Amino acid sequence: MTTNAIQLTPYLHFDGKCEEALNTYQQILGGDIQIVNRYDNPAMSAPEEYKNKILHAVFTFSGNMFFASDTMPGKTITRSTLDVSLSLNYPTPEEAQKVFDAFAAIGKVHIPFKKQFWGGYHGNLTDKYGIRWMVNCN
Repeated sequence: MTTNAIQLTPYLHFDGKCEEALNTYQQILGGDIQIVNRYDNPAMSAPEEYKNKILHAVFTFSGNMFFASDTMPGKTITRSTLDVSLSLNYPTPEEAQKVFDAFAAIGKVHIPFKKQFWGGYHGNLTDKYGIRWMVNCN
């Protein structure tokens, strides 16, 4: 039997701090960073000061993946805390708490990580790059 699987891959955009963000995420989550392209490709016609920025990168960790890039030169990012959250689910509250605390050290906590009324553990925050994270353990 043949199945056609569709894979959803988040694509995060940064305002010139993509590489810094990926290195931070690697410290917190482990994983690997693969920088596929930078803006130094002549076809991109990027300004000299932007040539080392990331055009496309892949971040993989624990069987998960997302793409990331810096925005095009001259464009700005508008973020809202109500847009999208990246949700991380851990097998133990201790593992989840460790990751939550690492993100909280570089961000703004919206809901502290603790046992919630539905019985699971949950906390959420926005990191210093404007990405909203939810950390869970059911």
